[in-house]
Amino acid sequence: MKPINEVRTAFAELPPKITNKQIADATGLTLHGVRNWVYDKELFADFPPELPETGPRGVKFRDRDLVLTWIVDRFGGEDTASGPRDVAEAARRARPRRAKMDSKDLARTLGISVRGVNYYASAYSSEKTDTPFPEPDENGERDWPAVREWILHNAERERKPSKTSTRDARGLTAREQEVLELVQGAENAGTTVTPAWLAEQLGLKTTDSANRLLRAIEPHRGQTADRLRPTALAEAVGTTTDMLKYYAKTYGNDPADPFPAKDANGARSVTKVKEWIGRRDKAAKAGRRS
Repeated sequence: MKPINEVRTAFAELPPKITNKQIADATGLTLHGVRNWVYDKELFADFPPELPETGPRGVKFRDRDLVLTWIVDRFGGEDTASGPRDVAEAARRARPRRAKMDSKDLARTLGISVRGVNYYASAYSSEKTDTPFPEPDENGERDWPAVREWILHNAERERKPSKTSTRDARGLTAREQEVLELVQGAENAGTTVTPAWLAEQLGLKTTDSANRLLRAIEPHRGQTADRLRPTALAEAVGTTTDMLKYYAKTYGNDPADPFPAKDANGARSVTKVKEWIGRRDKAAKAGRRS
């Protein structure tokens, strides 16, 4: 979600009665994100209800001022960035001295309120998602590398797809290229790809568009091989493209164990990257035990 000051500016340009689509555009969320506010009655029971009046074709409205007040009350101060997509840049830049931090230190590092950190813990708990916000230890502290990777991963999931219609040599649009990489990465990781799964990944309301996209990429789905470009590679090895960039920049020239190099097409070996991450994790665990 956009910082609150930007949300205020966007809402000031809206009519008194607004749709979910207008809320999404003004906040920087996808429609899927706004619908979470609407339908998750346990977490967002106080989200402003629909107005009794409807527009053409039964379009539903909400009171603009009530929605803005709810957003400000829920997500904090004037400059607070309240979604993973907006704190991602802060997470990338941050170089904290401590590997473990409590909620107050995390809030300071990310430039958000403590309430924002607590919101992540509640909204993204293990009961609500398969990618929960990292749990605190017995001292109330969370592992910074785990928090950073969680933020970057969820920021990617919130990212709105490209609208460009440029086709590549295979005749695929940018949207179809993105979906092909997503599907290749998922299938490489052993995930069964269905229209419902793809619709969920892309934040689509129905599976119609997902079916169309799967039909468009079908001739190219078998071309997964062992070498993938960043988006598909990240999905295949269970990390994010930002972490892959970090590994390449930090360990690309490591004389002892360099991060696997990319080829002329920007692809890396899935097998070699998995093995490299496995060695790194094993070394890190050994270091913690000692």
